[in-house]
Amino acid sequence: MKISTSRFGKIEICKDEIITFEEGLLGFGDYHQFVVLNTEDGSPFRWLQCVDDGNLAFVIIEPLSFMFEYDIEISDSDQEFVGLTRAEDVVIYVIVSIPANPSDMTANLQGPLVINAANRKGRQIISGNSRHAVKVRILDEMERRAAKMKEVSDSLNPENKEGES
Repeated sequence: MKISTSRFGKIEICKDEIITFEEGLLGFGDYHQFVVLNTEDGSPFRWLQCVDDGNLAFVIIEPLSFMFEYDIEISDSDQEFVGLTRAEDVVIYVIVSIPANPSDMTANLQGPLVINAANRKGRQIISGNSRHAVKVRILDEMERRAAKMKEVSDSLNPENKEGES
């Protein structure tokens, strides 16, 4: 199936790749069918492209690709809504806002997209976690993640411990 997009021109997608958000996304309730596009090899960023309106697309990213931890509680009703029965089927993305200065890009941790990879149903949920803000600077989180990863790595590597023989 071919769709016309403002960013990528005409692209070929498989019907099996379409994710249905029955309620739409917050502020975009009239749009229900989207596809995730990978634009660059190795990039953690993706595009959530609307199938029905080629002008509507969102930059998205998996939170754990830039954060050390992202604790999200998916309610029973949200799990039921998207038909989740196995934890390995859940994919979580957050929407990215990119201002004029890309180093100031932020992620909306408060409104993650929960997708059931098995049946391609999705829902944007609202996080009740007070640490999840609407605008979290991605580069700041990447720096914190790198520092935490180094700390964990150093703690696991006995050669890096000072004062031990």
